[in-house]
Amino acid sequence: TMVLFRNYDEKEHIDRVWYNSSNIVYTECLDTPNSLKTLTVIFKNGKRYQYNDVDVNDYVMFMHGGLDGSNGKALNKYIIPKYECKKLEDVSSDYAQLLLENYQKQDEEN
Repeated sequence: TMVLFRNYDEKEHIDRVWYNSSNIVYTECLDTPNSLKTLTVIFKNGKRYQYNDVDVNDYVMFMHGGLDGSNGKALNKYIIPKYECKKLEDVSSDYAQLLLENYQKQDEEN
């Protein structure tokens, strides 16, 4: 799998994942128990999209890179064709990196 770092926030039920992928940098999955997920994907170019009512099995397949280990291909197979997408405001290209450093630091302190 191409997961660089993962942080699960028990209180907020947010699964934050950073990827070593050619086009996907970071995802946030709002993981409401017993219901469909809200997945936000940030691409290397800073574009940000939200997919609603994502089935947990599709999310897991995407996060683990599907059958061939590619998160980009898995996004194109399990998420994009199946779920409604909303474009969110772009973020700066270093946004995900700064967030990553912040969560890695928190992990070291705990």
